Amino acid sequence: MAFLKLVNEADPECQRVPDLFFPEDYPDPEKRQLATKAAKKICKECPIVTECFTYTLETNQRWGIWGATSPDER
Repeated sequence: MAFLKLVNEADPECQRVPDLFFPEDYPDPEKRQLATKAAKKICKECPIVTECFTYTLETNQRWGIWGATSPDER
């Protein structure tokens, strides 16, 4: 897949702290909100944010922060 090749080449932050990008796994609502905000901020600075957003739409990712968006924003 072209997207996976981009991920390997770009070495995005989400690959180093993946738990942060799946805030729905945090039971505490406050921590979930903080993780969501932090993940989106990191995404917005990522060089492959556009490709990530396209990938999540094409593959119907239902969980996690992808392309600086949460599931309810996609």
